[in-house]
Amino acid sequence: MNGTKDRLLAAASELFAERGFQRTTVRDIAARARVNVAAGNYHYGSKRKLYLEVLRAQFTAIRALLRARGAALPEGALERLRRRQLVALLRARVNVMLDLLIGPPPGLHGTLMHREMCDPSEAMPVIVDEFILPMFGEMRAIVARLAPGAERRALERCVFSVVAQALFYRFTMPAMLRILGVPAYPRGLARELAGHITEFSLGGMERVSHRSQHGR
Repeated sequence: MNGTKDRLLAAASELFAERGFQRTTVRDIAARARVNVAAGNYHYGSKRKLYLEVLRAQFTAIRALLRARGAALPEGALERLRRRQLVALLRARVNVMLDLLIGPPPGLHGTLMHREMCDPSEAMPVIVDEFILPMFGEMRAIVARLAPGAERRALERCVFSVVAQALFYRFTMPAMLRILGVPAYPRGLARELAGHITEFSLGGMERVSHRSQHGR
């Protein structure tokens, strides 16, 4: 472990989440990490490279979280899962997504992604290629099993719909808190919403599957 390098990464993670890529400077990061600016340049070379390291560390952490929560795809065994197991897998993945997006408190990754969606940085292609597309592919594989016979475009829209329901509670958080009359989302809400989103989405998937197979 490199103490200086680790402190820089931790400080950068916090600041990028708080302020975004554009509004964070190398000097800010060095100050929070309590190192000199030259140390940041030595270990990471540039703010962009440091930001990419922050993002990739988050990608790795999320993969580990999915495995720990039973939400990772079983290698080469997805086709052997029964429907109830597929439903449980989908619910677990939605639950992890919501935990990261809304918490409470929201996870670092959820905050970083929220900022990127609202104010994309030059790292967006890396985020899409290395994280979003692989995750999308895994969700599509699950949905394909839950909506047999559905065409590719319909499957993609089902995945988008599942993800959009989770994102809604993050992107509309200020308004939702006022509507609900609470200062923060209550603990346990992510789990409840994961169950609702899964059940609601399954109804839509069944309809899509039926229409694809029967033409109505």
